[in-house]
Amino acid sequence: MSARSWQPYWWRLSFRADGEPGWTPMGPGEFSQVPNAALKSGSLEAWADALLEEASHELDDLRGDLLLECFPEPGAAPVYFREVRLSGRR
Repeated sequence: MSARSWQPYWWRLSFRADGEPGWTPMGPGEFSQVPNAALKSGSLEAWADALLEEASHELDDLRGDLLLECFPEPGAAPVYFREVRLSGRR
């Protein structure tokens, strides 16, 4: 996805703690809109990488998996997703 194919996207972030079977939503609501300015000047993947990098530093006390999903509209199938490992404080 490039800046040339800009369109609005929505995202949600979920966390699964070690030993837990399911994902718990994180954030203010089920879906949040990707900032338009980020998509006009870059790709969805670049925005997602930056968000996950920041989140991994802010959530450094959690141990488990963090899942970011991006959608063309709330309720649609995700067009991009990425899972990262949170290893907790050492």
